Amino acid sequence: MIFRFARHISRTMEEKLQIDSNEIKKLFLLAFSFFFIIASYSILRSLKTSIFLGLVGKEYQPMTRLIAIVIMFPAMLGYAKLVDKFKREQIVYTIIGIYAVASLVFAVLLAHPTIGVQNTFTSPYRFIGWGFEIFMDLYSALVVSTFWSFVNSICTPMFAEKGYGTIVAISKIGGIAAALIGLLITRSGLETSSSIPLLTASAGIFLFLSILLVRSIIKTIPDSYLHGYQAAFVEEKKAEKQLKKPGIFEGLRLMLTEPYVLGIFGILYSMEIISIIFDYQMQVLMSVEMNNHIGSMSSFMFIYTATFQVCTFLFAFLGTSTLLKKIGVRACLIITPLVLGLLSLIMLTWPSLWITFFILVILRALNYGFNQPVREILYIPTVKDIQFKSKAWIESFGKTFSKASGSAFSWISITTNPLLCIRTNAIFSFAISAFYLVVVFFLGRRYAKTVENNEVIGTKRYKS
Repeated sequence: MIFRFARHISRTMEEKLQIDSNEIKKLFLLAFSFFFIIASYSILRSLKTSIFLGLVGKEYQPMTRLIAIVIMFPAMLGYAKLVDKFKREQIVYTIIGIYAVASLVFAVLLAHPTIGVQNTFTSPYRFIGWGFEIFMDLYSALVVSTFWSFVNSICTPMFAEKGYGTIVAISKIGGIAAALIGLLITRSGLETSSSIPLLTASAGIFLFLSILLVRSIIKTIPDSYLHGYQAAFVEEKKAEKQLKKPGIFEGLRLMLTEPYVLGIFGILYSMEIISIIFDYQMQVLMSVEMNNHIGSMSSFMFIYTATFQVCTFLFAFLGTSTLLKKIGVRACLIITPLVLGLLSLIMLTWPSLWITFFILVILRALNYGFNQPVREILYIPTVKDIQFKSKAWIESFGKTFSKASGSAFSWISITTNPLLCIRTNAIFSFAISAFYLVVVFFLGRRYAKTVENNEVIGTKRYKS
């Protein structure tokens, strides 16, 4: 009965998306691999804030942004070396595998009676808190970015427009389930010293399952379905024949010199800086409200995570694929800055703490459920160095720099009047939204022209 139901779902998806059985199989394997990545992320992200605030203290959190910037450079150089040395699927195995093992190590450390969460003494010398915070700050830039780099390298623009929304929607079911399980465990009466390590270890196991599904794609899907954008595949083969390797700084160079890639950096930075400003406000308020108790803060963050994961699922399932098919990538790019501008005006008009919470939920849902899959499509007509190296720099430097900038702005704008602070943030967010709108206008035009002419972005270095 289960197999009959699976075949029925497969046929339904073939008819709905108008793609064949191999592409359907690839779609579901990618979706459930991402399912486990997001399940892991939902757990670890929810624990990140509570662990740091509980072990180190809220007054030190802005410093983590600066530390992350310092660590980011050697991490990205090592990642670039990895891209030059290994195949795309091997990069996925390595990066996700490192995070899976690290999650299990952190689970053991957090369970320790002296250095773990059982010790409630808050101090800047609680190095596990610092380590877990930095570990999670690079999660999106390394794990999520690497997964999407792999996806973009094996998918065509047509497949992406039809299937990326489905991939995100299915992954968000994992995020919702993981957040709800986390909430139940933290509220089950189980001691914090047991529940936090248990959840952290579960996140590591989820990542191992994700690796197994990616491996299944490579082993079971015909090679002809793993070429992705054909013109980019041809350029990749040319690059492999070169005697001279592009070097570890090639991704950074392409990001800084190629306007198209710099434009992708601009839209990610704009989205993230708006999110981080309001996110930091909510974290400070949560710390005060929950008396800085790790268990209570973890429960609150799981509620928050589950809420925006549900909204993200609705965005991705009901809107993303439909809009991409109906109006195309170029028009979809414009939707996000328009919504951000509207949300900023709402914040400016009705400033309150509850509005901050709901704005954040909508921002996260919009970003992960709609903006991210649309943004990922932009990488498809690019060379491998952009898809992996430049993308890693964009995700790491863009998010880290935006967090540092947002934290700095939050520190400058903090006043004794919380309503004035919210209004100041709303005005700044509206200005960033206007900048975002200008960038996506030109970015969408370049993408449409590139795909229409069957060109590849980033091929200048191959020319003699």
